[in-house]
Order: sequence, then C-alpha cells, then structure tokens
Amino acid sequence: MEITKEQVDHIFKQSHNTEQALSALYKLVLPNWEQIKTSKGLPLIGKDGWLYICECFIRLSKPVDNGFPKLWLNKGFGSSDALPMWTVDLSHFYPTY
Repeated sequence: MEITKEQVDHIFKQSHNTEQALSALYKLVLPNWEQIKTSKGLPLIGKDGWLYICECFIRLSKPVDNGFPKLWLNKGFGSSDALPMWTVDLSHFYPTY
C-alpha cells in the first residue's frame, strides 16, 4: 500500500504527542487498528520514508526525551531498502483480533 508525505505531515500537525502520532500512523495503514488485540512483527516502509517519519518524531518528542524518538524506534514501522519511499508492506505484520 502507498501512503503520502502529505498524509504523514497532516498526522504530525494534528498530533499533540508521539503516542497520538504513532496511533494515527497505524490507523492510516490499518483502518481496523482499534480492533487489534495483539500483534507480532511490524509493518515495513521504504528506508527514506522511515527516516522522514523518524525526523518528524524527533521534532515531536518531549524535551525530557532530548529529541530521541524512542517510541518510533521501539513500536514504529520497520525499514526496508527494497521498498520505495512511501510504500508500506504489511506482510510481516500479524495482528490478532
């Protein structure tokens, strides 16, 4: 699936914290996100898209985090050199409903 820079920018403009941003990113690629109870694996996104989103998380991070995007690094999407920038691959993400 494809997402756009504009969608990502909109999410970060609307989000007050990193938790809201991460939830919105997952809802963007998984419309039924609220129904997922647990999951294994991560969605993958192209490396340059991952880096762009990481920079957005750095800007949104709380001062106590010193701009370190720990939520994105621990719970965000994985990165893939094989995918185009804004392509998201869900084949390595296994939700349980």
